[in-house]
Amino acid sequence: MNDATPLHGDEKPASHPCRTSWKRRWKRACRIALALFLVLLVVGWWNVLRIQMGDHWPPPADAVTSSQAESVTEAFAARSNPRRDDIAIDYAPSTASDIQLYDGGTEFFPAMLSDIEQARSSVHISIFAFAPGVWGDRFAAALIERAHAGVEVRLTVDRHGSSVTGDSEAMLDEMAAAGIEIAVNDVFPIQASGTLPDRHRTWSQDEVGQVDHRKLLVIDGQIGWVGGAGFEDHFFTDEYHDVFVRVEGDIVRQLQAVFLTGFRAYGGTLPAGSGALAHFFPEPDDPGDIRITVLQNVPGGFRPATQATWALMDSAQERIEILNPYLSDHPTLERIEDAAKRGVDVTVVIPAESNNPPADAATAHRIPGLLDDGVDLYEYPRIIHAKVLVADDAVIVGSLNYDAWALYRNVELSLLIEDADVADRVVQTFVEPALAQSAPAEVHTGATDKIRDWFWDKLTYFL
Repeated sequence: MNDATPLHGDEKPASHPCRTSWKRRWKRACRIALALFLVLLVVGWWNVLRIQMGDHWPPPADAVTSSQAESVTEAFAARSNPRRDDIAIDYAPSTASDIQLYDGGTEFFPAMLSDIEQARSSVHISIFAFAPGVWGDRFAAALIERAHAGVEVRLTVDRHGSSVTGDSEAMLDEMAAAGIEIAVNDVFPIQASGTLPDRHRTWSQDEVGQVDHRKLLVIDGQIGWVGGAGFEDHFFTDEYHDVFVRVEGDIVRQLQAVFLTGFRAYGGTLPAGSGALAHFFPEPDDPGDIRITVLQNVPGGFRPATQATWALMDSAQERIEILNPYLSDHPTLERIEDAAKRGVDVTVVIPAESNNPPADAATAHRIPGLLDDGVDLYEYPRIIHAKVLVADDAVIVGSLNYDAWALYRNVELSLLIEDADVADRVVQTFVEPALAQSAPAEVHTGATDKIRDWFWDKLTYFL
């Protein structure tokens, strides 16, 4: 006999209480997950993507001079827990006694290696990408040999750029075992402090989302190198074409401060006490008379490199020459167009095809407008990775790309050189050889290409 009550009309069977409870829990979990996702988006935008810009150019009256670099670094090293963004230090114009230009890895890698091999007191390197390979291995071996010889060797690398927990881990561990002190910018969580291999986790997440894109070598406190390449083989084969400048003179004391404050901010330790850092800051025999200024960009709105770049573009009267792999930032593009429209001779070299397709597409969208405004725009057959600006008699060379990440978010380093002779040499050494290999920029005409280019141009805030 069936005791079930028959259903009549529109009556529906009652839901099972367990099923109803499960649905409610699922909906609640979805709402919580969505709320957390939205919170993470806001936090991520605020801490990483948000564009901030203080007023940091020209340098203020209290900017750190070369003679003050040691004392400022000593005070910074004595701080109990400096953060990465605390390296935002204004540097006053200084001088160089010698500036040498190196075009391509076949020139700068052997020369850098020679300087390292001849180091007698210290080798300090801040590098975005340090990768195993023919040249990565050679640099690692040279640094290990110098460490064994009693030279103080310190290194800062970017966790993402140098694949610290991936391809480069074994190489970096071998270097650390040899006594090389290696500190890391943790672009991705979870952040740690200290030096390899004994870094300790920290609650701070102030490095997350922004890479340390600097490329800097300081040898014995007397020689400085600044440019755009990492220790990777593709810079030697010229698959990626880049440049470096080698400087001597008073400016090197400021470059030493740039390295040491960054090393300390990443958790590295330095000698403490009055005069403990003096051997890193030898007074040069010849301070030089070539005007040169350190330009750093640091997250949190400290953007002297960006603002100095814009100032040169805005003030140029005769010429602007640019080599850059990523040309997508709207305010920078507008300044280039404005210069051409007011009669400045503007020449720009970009890659025919970059290693960043979205940025490449965004640039392609602006090519017709640049050409219409009178910009001479050329495409290099390989990846031109150099970051060079010549504006009249001034030059900026370093790590600064013309995209939102470099201009507004990342840690960057460049040098501003104000000297007519150096500017002419930069054009002859860097720009003209690139132009000789380049062809006039092509305008995309296909509908699909134009829609894609338009789309990425509207997203340059994120590129």
